[in-house]
Amino acid sequence: MPPRRRTTGLVPTLDPNDALEKLQEGIKAQISRPNIYAYKPHDKQFAFHKSTKHIVLYIGGNRSGKTVGGAVETVYRLTGRHPYKKVPDCPIRGRAVAVDFNYGVDMIMIPQISQFMPPSYLINGSWEDSYDREHRVLTLANKSFLEFRSYDQDLEKFAGTSRHFTWYDEEPPKHIYNECQARLIDTNGDAYLTMTPVEGMSWVFDDIYTPGKNGNNDIEIIEIEMSENPYISKESSRRYLASLDPEERKARERGEFVAMGGKVFKNFSKDIHIIPPVVPPKDWEWYVSLDHGYNNPTAMLWHAVSKDNRIITFAEHYKSEMTVPEHAQIFHLRNAGFERIPDFVVGDPAMSQRSGITGTSIFQEYADRGIYISPANNDVDSGINRMLQYLRGDKPRWQITENCVSLIGEMQKLRWATFNSRKLQYEKNRQEKIHKKDDHACDSARYLFSFMPDLTPSDIDPISLTDNNILNAPRAFRSWDEIIAPANSGAVTVSINKPLEGITNWQTTLAAELYENE
Repeated sequence: MPPRRRTTGLVPTLDPNDALEKLQEGIKAQISRPNIYAYKPHDKQFAFHKSTKHIVLYIGGNRSGKTVGGAVETVYRLTGRHPYKKVPDCPIRGRAVAVDFNYGVDMIMIPQISQFMPPSYLINGSWEDSYDREHRVLTLANKSFLEFRSYDQDLEKFAGTSRHFTWYDEEPPKHIYNECQARLIDTNGDAYLTMTPVEGMSWVFDDIYTPGKNGNNDIEIIEIEMSENPYISKESSRRYLASLDPEERKARERGEFVAMGGKVFKNFSKDIHIIPPVVPPKDWEWYVSLDHGYNNPTAMLWHAVSKDNRIITFAEHYKSEMTVPEHAQIFHLRNAGFERIPDFVVGDPAMSQRSGITGTSIFQEYADRGIYISPANNDVDSGINRMLQYLRGDKPRWQITENCVSLIGEMQKLRWATFNSRKLQYEKNRQEKIHKKDDHACDSARYLFSFMPDLTPSDIDPISLTDNNILNAPRAFRSWDEIIAPANSGAVTVSINKPLEGITNWQTTLAAELYENE
């Protein structure tokens, strides 16, 4: 109800009863929806507000206070009254970007900012007078403004003049982030991201999180778990988290970057799989594996296999936009430095395909420069299976030296493919395909393991097979009479982890399943 006014001459005055009523309404509003004067940041919010880095990644679980922190930081900057650090003088030009307008802007950002913005900074003390709904721009009495944008807008909507800061609520697409960051150059402005990493190991992990954790002076990483927010119920958070699968729970509870499709090498550990740089003995068998690319990196890996069948990957060459002659030169220089020529060079069999223009192949291009490549088996499943076999256990049979940074980085992040739709991810079984991104060094290593014979020793005790458990099928192409004949003569002993040479595990499994179906 609008306040009742009476006038004395030309000067309007407020009825005392109305004044008391408005004071009571203000007190109730502060209790139910406190503005910035009643804001009490918890520890991680306090660290967020104090940060002086140009890029702050405030990452954490759901309901951990990230968006509240982002809204309050935005109000501090727009008003020019920041209690923890110096900010540019007003008027301030700011930008806030969310997932979409209907939910991210209208239902999350705007309610938070309107709650924490003191009315004294609004035009006529009114949100309606300050906010242009058509253009989605908030303008304060001090001439500062905040424009709202959405990740689903076209890129040209993010161009324009310079800004002093950008707030990203939830993870932005890379191209939109880049365009917004360009608007901060003139002012030496700041960016802050408040997000839960539900997209998994995305570009934010590679370009912001990892550099920040590794000491980049322009980036601050603030991590928070759901349980660190003192203003939420432990019981309600427990019920919510209990409904999630383990990987999604890591992201939503602790704000961890996880491979949403599931990591391929889940047990890959820097403690047992990564060793200091070393050049293996020259009497070991040496291999080089190669995955060729031009726009994508070419990945060459040097491996050595000991006499007891342990593998060390000890060097790498990982570079895009280089030609075959340039890669070949590096190959020969490395070998000269090692004073050892590899016994075998293995690579992607697709390199044997001839160009319709030149009539030659990548294999031939390398051969012309003294590098003779043997085609590996490109069966992804069997190659990955062998890599996993060599990695397993506390004393793995495959280790990588720490100077192979590209291979290690890919091993830590390689994940199974996911469906584009979140709905399909929940409705269907997980995919059995590798996510085809940043997998060049892993592909190179896979060619080695698919080329070599399976030398991993069995760590499973042999089983005794009787008439009730008939299986002696190391080769899928044997006749059924051959398969069951040994069992008819009594018990036989077979190691199920060591099929005959040249026969893959899936063939053995297939034979067993076919027999059971018979």
